[in-house]
Amino acid sequence: MQISSLLRSAKASAITAVLASLVVWLFLLIGLAGPIDVLEERAGDWVWRLAASTDPERRVVVVDIDESSMQKLGAWPWTRDRLAQLSDALAIRGTSLQVFDVVLPSPSDQDERLVASLQRNNGVLSQVFAIQGNSPAQQGQVSSHLDWPACPGLFPVADNYIANAPAFAGLPAGHITPIVASDGSVRKQPAVICHNNRAHAALFLEALRREGASSAPLSLSEGKGLFGAPWQIQGVGLSSRPLPLDSAGNVRIPWSVHPDALAAIPAHRVLSGDVPASLFQNAWVVIGSTAMGINDRVATPFSGIDAGLLVHAQLLVGVLDDRIPGVPRHQWLFPLAVILLGGGVLAVVRLYRPVSSLIVASVVVAAGAYVLKAILLTRFALWVEWLPGSLYILMLATALSLADHARSLWERDRIYAHLSSYLPAPVAAALAVRDPSDAIDATRSDVIAIYADIRNFSAYCEIRPPEETAAVIHAYISVATDIVERQGGTIESIQGDGILAIWNQSQTSSDPAEKALLAARELLRASRDILPDPDPDNLQSLALGIGLESGPATVGSFGSARRRTHLAMGRPVTVAVRLEKMTAELAHPILIGENLAAYLGPHQLQSQGVFLLEGIVAPCHIYAYPLKNCV
Repeated sequence: MQISSLLRSAKASAITAVLASLVVWLFLLIGLAGPIDVLEERAGDWVWRLAASTDPERRVVVVDIDESSMQKLGAWPWTRDRLAQLSDALAIRGTSLQVFDVVLPSPSDQDERLVASLQRNNGVLSQVFAIQGNSPAQQGQVSSHLDWPACPGLFPVADNYIANAPAFAGLPAGHITPIVASDGSVRKQPAVICHNNRAHAALFLEALRREGASSAPLSLSEGKGLFGAPWQIQGVGLSSRPLPLDSAGNVRIPWSVHPDALAAIPAHRVLSGDVPASLFQNAWVVIGSTAMGINDRVATPFSGIDAGLLVHAQLLVGVLDDRIPGVPRHQWLFPLAVILLGGGVLAVVRLYRPVSSLIVASVVVAAGAYVLKAILLTRFALWVEWLPGSLYILMLATALSLADHARSLWERDRIYAHLSSYLPAPVAAALAVRDPSDAIDATRSDVIAIYADIRNFSAYCEIRPPEETAAVIHAYISVATDIVERQGGTIESIQGDGILAIWNQSQTSSDPAEKALLAARELLRASRDILPDPDPDNLQSLALGIGLESGPATVGSFGSARRRTHLAMGRPVTVAVRLEKMTAELAHPILIGENLAAYLGPHQLQSQGVFLLEGIVAPCHIYAYPLKNCV
């Protein structure tokens, strides 16, 4: 085999592998979107787990109402006086902000005491909304909405809630409603939840509002830049970098601090004074419970189950470090980059290494993409998806390894693709899988024939440059092919500037006569934009003439095995050709034979009389399509 043939065969097998892997890849992305998303998220969990900081974090301190505190001070729920004492004890030790991961729905005669303490000590309470089908009965009174004219449709809408008693309505409160993934893990939280068309911020955002009460209010806007998030929030408590939101209005939780690095102090030690005051100086404190039975447990990257208060602590640390992960608006760029770079690697490996090395190379590419994802996430707070691109490269490598076994099939497809540009698609498909023969392969059926030809084009070709005439005929044939095929017809032959198209009436479910007439009208209108005006050359104007007729015709392949041709023959073809020649004489661009005219009676065709056409024995009644409808 010649080198050129080998190269063509290798190219064909590569294209086959690309297409096959692309189809399977798209099927997996669509059909297995849920499992793929879970794998992507768990891969992100591993990044957090491996890269989480173990340095002691003292800007955000956890005060834990743990089991030891409940043993010493009583079971939960504690009295409002006890909570007020806890808040005051923290304030005495210099806390800057107190974030209570606690909901107090039932009224108490001690509410005013706690309200006064929280107001004095910069305290923020919690409230819970139902957005994922879990609909508790409404309890308490929802409070603390954002000063927006309406809640944007971007955010989830809640009907039910558990909020605090009415006495706390004047205090800031943020929602602690997480997004629980299909695997039970919590990785996202709605930045805002809508209730009664009011926007209620998440607990960490409400805490920032409380801390930065003198700053600008929160505002929502679309992200900017190549790596900008789809949406972003700017305003109080936020640094120069806006808070990035995904397309659903969620904040991705940054699990950037290992739980062991957070200072977690039992609440009873705070109340007893058994803690150094320096620990809480200017600190943001998250007060909640890690005790079993409180029903505030979530799955995190660090543990199968953990206290829910860790979510809020991690979000606050992420804001302080400007490390809230953002999902780029153009998320598809990273998978595309993986695909392009990985494809280049596979191409090089395929040229210089054994085919068996492709799988190893694809694994290396996937590992590199994962490492890059980890770097972007931990260093630049960008969440990108590495799995879709890596999955495609793995599948492409597999497909390339198997492609050599399918080269014969690809050759058949290549032949068909070549023949279909010269012949009707069904004919090309048959010839691609059939050995040449001398047999007649033809059928007789009722068809509608259209013959369209450019008048005066031969004279135009004689005086104009060949490049110009070629461009005109190319544009004409391209547009005509598109119009005919769009209306259900088939281009049977192209003879210079003449095009023959047919509609097989037995194979067309809808009205072929109407479609053929519509195609003729579209051809005429399109030709006025395609055909140039040759007036400067003292030539007659170029114009399209179209003839149409219906009736039985023979369509098939004829000739020897060495030289065959595809033809459409019969009265409708002959009449259509003759009618086109008469369009100039009768001053009508579209002429219709009597058989087809019988189907088009409602169009009020204009009779042109009876003519004896060349090659037709019986006289033919000719009709014109009204000029006013050809505009």
